Amino acid sequence: MRIWVTGVGIVSPLARGARATMDRLVAGERAFAPLSLFEIPGTRARIAAEVRGLSAEEVAPPGEAEGWSRTDAMAVLSAREALAHAGIDPRATPVDLVVGGTTAGMFETEELLAWLSHDPSAIAPLKRMLSHPLSSTADHVRSAVGPFRRARSVCSACSSGANAILLGAAWLRAGLSTRVLAGGADGLCRLTYTGFGALAAVDPEPCRPFDRRRAGLNLGEAAAFLLLESEEAARARGAEPIVELRGWATGAEAHHITNPEREGRTAARVMRDALRCAGLAPSDLDYVNAHGTATPLNDVMESAALRACLGAEVSRIAVSSSKGQIGHTLGAAGAIEAAISALAIARGVMPPTGGLEEVDPECQLLHLKEAREAPIRSAMSNSFGFGGTDSVLVFAQPDRFPPPPGAGGAPRRRSVVVTAAATIGPLGVLSSRAGAAYLEPGPPPAEGPIAFNTGAHLDLARARRLDRAGRLTTAAVLTAIEDAGLGGAAQLDAGASAGDPAADAAPSRTLPGAIVGASFGSVDASTAYMRRIYDKGAKYASPADFPNLVPSSPVGHASIYLGLRGPVFAMADLGATAESAMVTAIELITAGEGEALAAGSVEEASPMIERCLGPICSEVINCGVRSEGAAVLLFESAARVRERGARPIATVAWWNSWRGDGVGMLAGAPAPLPVDPPADGAQRAQPGVSTPAAVFVGRQEARIVACLRGTPWAEVPRSTLASRSGDHEGAGGFAAAAAVAALASGALASVLILGGAPDRGYAILLVAPGDA
Repeated sequence: MRIWVTGVGIVSPLARGARATMDRLVAGERAFAPLSLFEIPGTRARIAAEVRGLSAEEVAPPGEAEGWSRTDAMAVLSAREALAHAGIDPRATPVDLVVGGTTAGMFETEELLAWLSHDPSAIAPLKRMLSHPLSSTADHVRSAVGPFRRARSVCSACSSGANAILLGAAWLRAGLSTRVLAGGADGLCRLTYTGFGALAAVDPEPCRPFDRRRAGLNLGEAAAFLLLESEEAARARGAEPIVELRGWATGAEAHHITNPEREGRTAARVMRDALRCAGLAPSDLDYVNAHGTATPLNDVMESAALRACLGAEVSRIAVSSSKGQIGHTLGAAGAIEAAISALAIARGVMPPTGGLEEVDPECQLLHLKEAREAPIRSAMSNSFGFGGTDSVLVFAQPDRFPPPPGAGGAPRRRSVVVTAAATIGPLGVLSSRAGAAYLEPGPPPAEGPIAFNTGAHLDLARARRLDRAGRLTTAAVLTAIEDAGLGGAAQLDAGASAGDPAADAAPSRTLPGAIVGASFGSVDASTAYMRRIYDKGAKYASPADFPNLVPSSPVGHASIYLGLRGPVFAMADLGATAESAMVTAIELITAGEGEALAAGSVEEASPMIERCLGPICSEVINCGVRSEGAAVLLFESAARVRERGARPIATVAWWNSWRGDGVGMLAGAPAPLPVDPPADGAQRAQPGVSTPAAVFVGRQEARIVACLRGTPWAEVPRSTLASRSGDHEGAGGFAAAAAVAALASGALASVLILGGAPDRGYAILLVAPGDA
């Protein structure tokens, strides 16, 4: 199956609209101007690439703009353009949605967060906070532009938009989707503006990517979406492709939370992965849209990586960075630069690098200082994020090359198994089988933070940069990896980051990775950070704290500590974040985009979440003690487990995700296994268990009952974990871990895990390995 791009939408600091943005890029225009959105005394820089005249009111339903953000507005406008360009109406044709980002409604809520932190007793559900969760942008795109069959929110810092496109491509290649609207959106805000300033990464003058005199980046804001379709689906409706999306890859550096590997080994490896996926050689490539941030470290690293990947062809292949004209648009960057690459191929013109005058000798490449008209057979778009998540996309002229590997014939889906689970919660740090403790009767957890001794599970010296969410995530993933017998492999990868040629050559898809999110990110830490900025000024922005405020920071820290160099990013989906991460991991492994992925969520005790965000966004209110914790499952391909001589604990028999009330969404689920005793005579049932099947949920909710109604699963016992794990957004992760424990002990033969939040839901059916 070939994947076609049939629609592109862009909102940029240069223009609203893909065509106008590309016209101005090619003309060499630059969008930098004095910042007008906000004032922060004491900042080193006073300029940005801002989208002027933008407001949420122009896209929000009447009377609802208070809960919408600038990020939402840009996302809606660019999504509408991409769908219109493709000639697709999601009301008539099933379309899926993936949105990458990092800031969501931070600009609209950061002042309120800082104000509320002065008086915790004043914290209350406020409608204005509806735009704060990272998942709110996908929700608002869905309500204004949709419906969409499924919707996901992805964060890997500055490569978020690229990874949204990658996930959409994986769905298409595996036959899980026929059309996906994928992209990214991020608005400017005080938190990121002062944070990059605290890292001394911002140039007070217009930036100069790859220039000898470069002094840092300029921040921008934007949104871009691509409509991806299978060739068959597009041809069936008579659509013409703009370009073909041929290849993609993502992998983690496992190096440093903000600084890239100077030698660019991982970036080069991921570029080679993407070309291999595309079935192309460097000799087929004509243009690279570089990440090109204009920071001293990034540009040298990327130049080295391009030379290592492209070899002798590097002197022929043109390179430019769009950030010299529109700034670094953070979570939107990977999407807008993918869109620019696609339009460059379609137009046969390569945009220049704004601000580049004298090339740094360490950045010697074929840089474009002016636009160049020339046929572009294929182009590569690079994106690198905080935490070291490198992602690369490859586009090509339609039908210019033979089909890429794996594109022929019916989609092939790989079997997925679970080899371990881990929880860190009120009952301590528990591995796979011990997770059954959450099924036993007992008192509710104590309020507030759980007891967690970092030194008992992590090396304190190596964990010193990790915040609490990072430590909980790292310890949970480490526990699962060791329980599955993968500790050696993970540590080998960690050692490989020091220069093991064999590991540098290994495809990222084959290396261990992790997908772990949080419903609202580090809310209390962000609140404390912004309070210092408002009370004392920009000079009190902490360069140590800022990187931990990015939603993907906890999983990025886990990747670095554990040496996980495969796919690494975060998901966010309110009270269903753990389930969202797990289903995404299953889908990536099914599609061949991963071999071993730890997936789940981490939630911290937080008055701001408990009193404000939880009630208004997740509808978690007055349900019991919240507590906190982290829970992950380790998913692997069944073939990989057989190759390493291991035995799975459970097999993934079925899964689904949806938007809406969930009614009818279990229609495709296999029925509960019969009560017949196992042939080997083993006792599966514990005392009091009359059936080998059960439904596990994190929290008892009406939407779960509605989902089950009228299905065979409505008749089986149902267990709710919140009374023991804590009634918080991550309770679904504890339910999944408890399901693994019940299957591992033989107490159950099949467990249906259900999780949901307002207007969304997930289901995963796990069965004992012998019952698959």
